[in-house]
Amino acid sequence: MGGTKMSEHQTILLVDDDKSFLEATSNVLESVGFRTIKASSPGECFDIVQKDLPDLVILDVMMARLDTGFEICRKLKHEARTKNIPILMLSAVDKKFPFDFKDSAGEADWLPSNDFLDKPVEASELIKHVKQLLEDKKST
Repeated sequence: MGGTKMSEHQTILLVDDDKSFLEATSNVLESVGFRTIKASSPGECFDIVQKDLPDLVILDVMMARLDTGFEICRKLKHEARTKNIPILMLSAVDKKFPFDFKDSAGEADWLPSNDFLDKPVEASELIKHVKQLLEDKKST
């Protein structure tokens, strides 16, 4: 068994209304052995998690509205079936608003995500955070 990558067979759901970002991020994650599923709207995201629970969700903050990602995050974290799925939020929102979301990540009512990164994010940084969140999930 020795050479199996940690990421093999782990599924990451990418939720973003920017299709080129979905493609690029999917390519990065699949290049290191993850399986990805892409959703470009909240409805698509919830349809997917009803059928196929991912190991991790990467979620954009701003989609149809400025707070779309926050709403998806809260809903996933408040449902018994999905509450233990780690959520990594990505957004360029920090570039538009002088607020440090990283300090708020994990606040159950406002921003219950497990981690937060600013866009644009380097591929190596994204992979590092994804692997850490999946490792943390295994140890809980």
